[in-house]
Amino acid sequence: MPKVYDIGTQHFVQIIRQPLIWNKKIQTKGWTQEITAPYRFGEPLMVRLPFKYILVVGKWQGSKNEEDALNSALKRRDVTYEDFTEKAGWTPAPDEDTEAYL
Repeated sequence: MPKVYDIGTQHFVQIIRQPLIWNKKIQTKGWTQEITAPYRFGEPLMVRLPFKYILVVGKWQGSKNEEDALNSALKRRDVTYEDFTEKAGWTPAPDEDTEAYL
């Protein structure tokens, strides 16, 4: 996890290694969520630097409770029965026993 450097009480900066290919992009919007107290979050501006580094500069937008912050960091969401319908794109498993054919 890259180190976050606070600039005052509302702004922050990070330097991170480039984890993906940006093609010809120079800048993009990002997303940051702290996983330790005070669990702040923000949507910083990310600027590509030479040698596969990225400069991240942003403003903290608020904080969350511990559970919400960790769920956001892991991109976890609660699934419901409606997520497993054919209308939602779910293909049900076959009814027959597939191990019998092995």
